[in-house]
Amino acid sequence: MKKGILSIIPKNIDFFGYLKNCVEIMETISKELLNFIDNPTEENFNKIRELEHKADEIIHEYRYKLNESFITPLDREDLHQIIMKMDDVIDFIKSSAEKYFLYKPNSKNEYIYQMVNLLIQAVEYLKLIVNLLNKPNQELLKLVNKVCEIERECDIINRKAIAELFNNGQNVLEVIKQKEILSQVEETVDRTQLLAITIENSVYKHI
Repeated sequence: MKKGILSIIPKNIDFFGYLKNCVEIMETISKELLNFIDNPTEENFNKIRELEHKADEIIHEYRYKLNESFITPLDREDLHQIIMKMDDVIDFIKSSAEKYFLYKPNSKNEYIYQMVNLLIQAVEYLKLIVNLLNKPNQELLKLVNKVCEIERECDIINRKAIAELFNNGQNVLEVIKQKEILSQVEETVDRTQLLAITIENSVYKHI
């Protein structure tokens, strides 16, 4: 009888553990994006695709566990929004690599390097934020502000980079390629800010 009763009690699922695993992949894939831009081979692009696929598997299992759980450490919808925003960041990183791989720009753009490095910094802050989810405090909110500052800095760099593209008399096709890649990376950094704000909104009520 006791065994039967215990079998219907929901297990304590470590949702924060899933989020930590996902943000670790996010950190790895963001660094692989920098490596890929420096050496845009098919092999390096496939590393990014494999990491994105691995993240998808974690997210699928997380959502399944979330749907079957009666008790969650944060509001169910908040946990769902956090993992989906993580999925967005990872998907946008893969899309940034994909555009670079398909468009094959003729020259390397220093501004793209700068923006990808900012992306890596934002993800590193996100990793710290996720590690504070089970004990939210004011430090978490400060880290969210750091991510927002990075997004603003990236936006400034993107505008400057695009202005230079149009003002330096480059080949029109090359300008289009570079602009598309710059815009994609900038949008990826935007997604890190959206993730940080989503987490802030989710935990603020518990602080």
